Amino acid sequence: MHVKLAAAAGLLAVFGRAQAAPHTDFCQLVAKAAQETTGWINVDQVVGCLSTFPLDEKIRKSTLDTLSKTFEGEYAFTDMATTASTIDGGKWTLQNVDLRKFIKKAATKKYANEKSFFDDINATMRLLGDAHTGFRHSCHHSEFSFYQPWGFDVLFDPKTGKNFVKLAAEDPTSPSLGAAVPADLYAKVAKAIGRDPKTLRGWKVLLIDGKDAVDFIKSVADTDYGVAKDGQTRFNRAAGFLYVGNDGSVTKGFGPASLRSNLETPANASRTLKLQSPDGKQELVVVVPWFARRKLRTPIPYKDAPSFYKNVCLAQKDSLQKRGLSVQTGKGFQHDAKEFLVALDQSQPHSFPNNTENYFGNGYPHLVKKGDFASFMMLDAETAVSTLPTFSSDAADGPFGPTATACRATLADKDVTANIGTGGPAGWRFYCFIKEIHDGLHTLKAQGAKRIILDWTGNGGGWGDLGFAHAAVMFPQVVRDQARFRLSPLMEQLIGKAFALDRNLTTPNTMFGPANFLDPKTQKAPLASDVQRLFTDPKAGRNETFGGYTSRYSNLINIVDGGGIFDASQKHNVWDAIGAKKPTEPIWPKENVMLLTEGYCGSTCAHAARVLVDEVGIRSTVKGGLAGSKPFTFSAFPGGNVLDIDQLFSDPQKIDMADNPLTPQPFLAAVSMFRVNVGVGYSHRKDLPAEYAYSPANCRLDITEDNVFPAMTWKAAAATFKGCGGDKPSYPGYPTNEPNYPGNPADPTNPTEPTYPGNPTDPTNPTKPTYPGNNPSDPDEPTYPGPTDPTEPSYPPHKPGKCHKKAAN
Repeated sequence: MHVKLAAAAGLLAVFGRAQAAPHTDFCQLVAKAAQETTGWINVDQVVGCLSTFPLDEKIRKSTLDTLSKTFEGEYAFTDMATTASTIDGGKWTLQNVDLRKFIKKAATKKYANEKSFFDDINATMRLLGDAHTGFRHSCHHSEFSFYQPWGFDVLFDPKTGKNFVKLAAEDPTSPSLGAAVPADLYAKVAKAIGRDPKTLRGWKVLLIDGKDAVDFIKSVADTDYGVAKDGQTRFNRAAGFLYVGNDGSVTKGFGPASLRSNLETPANASRTLKLQSPDGKQELVVVVPWFARRKLRTPIPYKDAPSFYKNVCLAQKDSLQKRGLSVQTGKGFQHDAKEFLVALDQSQPHSFPNNTENYFGNGYPHLVKKGDFASFMMLDAETAVSTLPTFSSDAADGPFGPTATACRATLADKDVTANIGTGGPAGWRFYCFIKEIHDGLHTLKAQGAKRIILDWTGNGGGWGDLGFAHAAVMFPQVVRDQARFRLSPLMEQLIGKAFALDRNLTTPNTMFGPANFLDPKTQKAPLASDVQRLFTDPKAGRNETFGGYTSRYSNLINIVDGGGIFDASQKHNVWDAIGAKKPTEPIWPKENVMLLTEGYCGSTCAHAARVLVDEVGIRSTVKGGLAGSKPFTFSAFPGGNVLDIDQLFSDPQKIDMADNPLTPQPFLAAVSMFRVNVGVGYSHRKDLPAEYAYSPANCRLDITEDNVFPAMTWKAAAATFKGCGGDKPSYPGYPTNEPNYPGNPADPTNPTEPTYPGNPTDPTNPTKPTYPGNNPSDPDEPTYPGPTDPTEPSYPPHKPGKCHKKAAN
């Protein structure tokens, strides 16, 4: 054991010396304000509290040591991130991030306090643009959220051909907080600006802190929204956004432009807005303060600075004594999940209908079936829409609770079980999800649907095998995508040990055992003897060099995440479980199936989308983005296998690797979230993993005040079945023309395959595709210095992973 209990006492002693001089105890003021009925806190007090604590060298050293060993030994993209600005022809809007150099620099950098040290780590990991990889400190990033009184809506004006920003009509606070909370916020803001802030809803925002409002939103997207590599996707999620739930209800959420959650404190205590009235006759400048709230309204575990530091900023004693589900891991993830819903799930919108049913007034859209997971509706007599906000099948009462038990009664094979790797049995709802998708799609077909739009807006993923299942239900010829692992010395030892010791094929103890994989040759779990062929043989896999760093990557292998058996010849397979024959024909021809997203279709959603678009060849349309931009990527953060903080420390213990000098050790600081991508998922492209392989949609729709409501967006998207111009393009740039690059399935005049390096259909031609958007010098492209939050997938309850491993958050 490398961490000693005495360390915590030493750290508190250091803190005690720092408190010797008389000063204002801001943490005491924060505790007092947080105890009031509505809990709003002056942001200056929060900044003062968090800035109180000096950086202790023990904290710095242990934190950087754990990060370094994780980046070097387990993170899949450590090398690739160093060339992010140029990888795949420079089509991503990223900057290079050399994590090895960052660790070295942070070891000697002069930080003003502990806050600036952990803020530096949080911000650097956001630059990776990957929701599967990030870092949050419990007190500096997870204790408080920061609010402005309005959300921002970014829309397109057909008359000017430009984007504009206006103050949203919806409250940025969640209805679950009660009516008194937003009322008190508005009272405080009214006192500061001299008028009721609600009277300014709908006003156009001209300038924010002296900067053009659209440019300001873009800059926030590029620095604070760390979950996507594509600048257009980040732009869409930085302000207000809408998505449709499994029951057809419409939900609105807000990004970091107006609600900072799981980020560092705002740079300034207030924000200056230049506003214009809806009729254009008035202009007004207001200076609006930020306000903070604690994320959890549980008993406050502190009353002053010493108790704040001890109970919130330091890892608790039990987490120093053992590796496993400790206070800063398992409970920390529950903390994050609750705050996510508080921060982003706006369930009572009031500037638009709260349901899409009969929005057109002629009976359409018609909700044919409301499921537990998805909605199935008819947009018109021949066009169907299915909305799917998540690929998670988990029930709040557990995998075998009353909800799952009710689901079990609907299954044809009630004895099926699912292996979900390190998380234990997925439970019966895993199969109920597949049954619902299968039955719902066939119901739409029976209703007369000749084509379908799959609206996966805001879908942040879930069980990886459910993504494959959705694709397999629609197109039986699909095959699983595959992954490679970066074989560092630590990774080779972890996999070697797990293959030898973790042989449980139903509920493996680690995420590295054979039950977490399928052998591509047999489509069954590999044997212990296969570890050399698949992973540890020096001749296996391939070497790749990025940014001057060379690493060896394993042979391709299938990752199991859910564990459903799709081979109809095996016992307890998926098809027997749902009482259906394995499909032999597509439900609809591929040209009559369209994926619709705003770019934020992540993790499992991204893998399923890549299979359907890149492999099967269905159409894809994205909505939003900057005016005049080309179609951008329809998916985000596909990743591979994801290692969360609890598994980082508990898995090695289970296979006698805990005290290996290469193994990362538990943090001394209270870290609420730390995760990295371990597996490198591949789909159509074999020269680059899906995470870094740029794949744009066929078409892009600008979002206007007329089509922002989902039903109208679907109507506009339906027109793109005939091409990006639709029947009658109503204004410049709507919809944006699709890129006619070689091989585009929407361009039947040119069947040539793209000739990028590694294309198996043309290994002799290294020329890169020259489709629109492959122009790093384009001034309209964001010059992203980075990526809402490195792990803030903004969607309904979500499991990270390749989906995800371990039901930890």
